[in-house]
Amino acid sequence: MFKQYVNNEQFNLQINRFINDYYQEDNRADADLEIMIPKLNDTNSWYKTWLDFAKKREDSKDYDLASVYYQAAEFYLASTDPNKEKMYQKYRETFYKGFTDFDYESYKIPYEDSNLPAVKLLTPGATKTLLVFGGYDSYMEEMLKMMKFIKGIDYNMIVFDGPGQGTALKNGLTFIHNWEKPVSTIIDYFKLERVSLIGASWGGYLAMRAAAFEKRIDKVVAFNIFYSGLDALKMGMPEETYLSIMQLVDNNEVEKVNSLLGKMMSDNIDLNWKIEKGMENTGDSTPFDLIKSFEKHTMNGIGPFINQDVLLLAGQDDQYVPISRLAQIQQELTNAASIITKVFTKETGGEQHCQAGHRELAFNEMKKFL
Repeated sequence: MFKQYVNNEQFNLQINRFINDYYQEDNRADADLEIMIPKLNDTNSWYKTWLDFAKKREDSKDYDLASVYYQAAEFYLASTDPNKEKMYQKYRETFYKGFTDFDYESYKIPYEDSNLPAVKLLTPGATKTLLVFGGYDSYMEEMLKMMKFIKGIDYNMIVFDGPGQGTALKNGLTFIHNWEKPVSTIIDYFKLERVSLIGASWGGYLAMRAAAFEKRIDKVVAFNIFYSGLDALKMGMPEETYLSIMQLVDNNEVEKVNSLLGKMMSDNIDLNWKIEKGMENTGDSTPFDLIKSFEKHTMNGIGPFINQDVLLLAGQDDQYVPISRLAQIQQELTNAASIITKVFTKETGGEQHCQAGHRELAFNEMKKFL
């Protein structure tokens, strides 16, 4: 169940994302949260509180929980903050100490002049392959953890960080819209003939984009639907404000866009995070440049190229993707082999972005689909 912990909408989403799905019946986390929640007042107290409890859990060898806390501690840190890299490394270190759900193999897959990190989760006797990746801010370790929800299906699972994600970003690979490139690289590397895809969050768009142009993909899961990168910027912003910003962008008013968004970021934690994280991912140095990058991330025009079996998952109260995009995506998938749609509501649970708080509901649908 999605829980309302604090008054900040995004804080609530992230707490549920990091904790609720895995530890809602875990007395360790419940006890920690009771002390932590009253301290989460701003991004500074967020960092200090999660870090404090991460250290405690690591000291007590609760590595699974420590990893979650380190990831949360890292979340709002600026890319220029030296603690961000430290938190990321502690997150990964404790994650692998505590990860026992699967036997696995680790890879560094050559890509351009760098490499893509990947982990292959082994399912005895599996005859098929599933590629899994996140989106804007998730790391492959977060996706690895979720695979327990579909353990036992007839798939080996290859989970990877693509350009602009996790260790691939650390390796110098910035975020791109044409996701068929890394997907094709993975398929070639493992010499695969057919694969299915799961893309989470922004990965819902990335998976659809890959399926449009890589025909060795047979099934594609948009775990959550994601039509346009600009939707994430627009959600939570007054319509007229968004329209005025985009008019300035269209008129190439660079300084006005940067000034306006800079002022808005100064007193809006959510917007500040979206733009700062976006510039970290893409390598862009200004909000204007970031918007131009976001404009490339769109399903507009690619729907007819998708001819695979498609599963569309959507949350009624998603704070990053308007539910109205679902009907649009369905209409634009004119050549899909099949389309299965599942909308999650408050009544069913899973109404939030990527079904935070009820992740197992989404994975139940994926198991049936795959």
